[in-house]
Amino acid sequence: MNVTKVYGPPGTGKTTFLLNTVDRFLEAGTSPQSIGYFAFTRKAAHEGRDRAYARFQHLQKSDLVNFRTLHSLAYARLGVSSSKLIGPKGYKEFADLVGISISTEVRDEAWDVRADNAILNVMNLARMRMTDLRTEYNRSNLSVEWYHMVYIYESYRKYLSSNNLMDFTDMLEFFSNESDELYPKLDVLIIDEAQDLSPLQWKIVDRLVKHAKEAFIAGDDDQAIFTWAGADVTHFLSYPSKEIVLDQSYRVPSAVHKLADNIVHRIKYRTEKVYRPREVEGAVHYYSRFEYIDFSQPGSWLILAASNYMLSDVHEHLKSLGLLFERNHIRSISESIVNAVYSWEALRKGREINAQEAKNMYKYIDKSLVTHGYRNFHGPDDEMYNMSKLVQHYGLTETDSELAWFFVLTKISEDKVVYIRSALRRGQSLRGTPTISLSTIHGAKGGEADNVVLLTDLTTKFMDEYNQRPDNINRLLYVGVTRTKDQLHVVYPKNTSKGFFV
Repeated sequence: MNVTKVYGPPGTGKTTFLLNTVDRFLEAGTSPQSIGYFAFTRKAAHEGRDRAYARFQHLQKSDLVNFRTLHSLAYARLGVSSSKLIGPKGYKEFADLVGISISTEVRDEAWDVRADNAILNVMNLARMRMTDLRTEYNRSNLSVEWYHMVYIYESYRKYLSSNNLMDFTDMLEFFSNESDELYPKLDVLIIDEAQDLSPLQWKIVDRLVKHAKEAFIAGDDDQAIFTWAGADVTHFLSYPSKEIVLDQSYRVPSAVHKLADNIVHRIKYRTEKVYRPREVEGAVHYYSRFEYIDFSQPGSWLILAASNYMLSDVHEHLKSLGLLFERNHIRSISESIVNAVYSWEALRKGREINAQEAKNMYKYIDKSLVTHGYRNFHGPDDEMYNMSKLVQHYGLTETDSELAWFFVLTKISEDKVVYIRSALRRGQSLRGTPTISLSTIHGAKGGEADNVVLLTDLTTKFMDEYNQRPDNINRLLYVGVTRTKDQLHVVYPKNTSKGFFV
């Protein structure tokens, strides 16, 4: 069994390399079902799978059954039903039982439910790191007494047991201890983003490697920014293997690379590797305030901060400029509102809209402008509608047809109306993907843009981490800087004692 560790610094085409590896084995006659491509996040696993489908168009979805996350593999191999996994209803019942608040999020699959609560998070970290609860509690600085932590832990385990339920981490723990027969026997095993795996996940990876003929463990220790979530970069660095370094970046320009190289060499525990920039100069600019940046310059923009709340001032500034953007993948103006505006203006210009567009538009029309009984649109789905038809048969008053959208769609809030009109005056298209994105650095990992704005402010918690474990924060800074394809805009922190050392 051969194991190859693939180091993929920023922009070096790690996913492309891994898919080329898949291609090579498929051409050699390897069955696609015997190729495993597993990743730390659903996003990375799905990217590998979707790019494989696009590239190898003869493949069926059933062929790439082993392109998935480790959680998904455990779910499938254990034969767990979604009814056996604690879901939003169960978390709410438990929260009410012990008097705490738990928020939940359902991901792409109905069974993929994540819970968020400070106490549960510490409990989960202890299990993912395979440490004892007291150690994790002492490390957490939680503002709860130890006896309360124990009470919640014991109550949680009792609740799951009495209801014959398990949670996400239970699933990994059970799978990691199962017999060899439950693990797939693979000709090729690929582990992507391996620097972000926790000790519990590494335990599963070790079992997968044991049953594979050839394995590729891919990642970049310099981009290990999920240690707070249990990631164990030391396991990645020390994994016995031969090594390949992808040494040519197709993203990072020379000027930005110089800064990134300075940052990465502050990291003490790492593997030294050759990493060359693109053959373009690019530039690094420094500002005392983000308001001095000209966000109307061409190209894509990625505005990054260490914490989400630090993006709020930029959020409001962009709105005041009439610039459209996405924040954490959510558009600054919803598609529903945009479609209502375009539908009304299409009608004013004598064009037709479909039933779905009309129904959406009616949600925003001032109730005084629609005859009572017609305030919800109920026209047949298979028909098209012009202004005359809506006036004659669907309750619009005749005078409405002369009014601009902002006089009619008054259920759109005033601040959004001002924002949309400002954007339209700038000549911005409300449709399509905005060229400006706001994100935390953690959320942007794997992303890139022509222009990157890096807000260097840090929270007190991050500064404490900087003082105690500087490698973690230097990796975070490195990831932020290396999203850049051309121009990097560095904004100094408001408080010079609480910011990245750029």
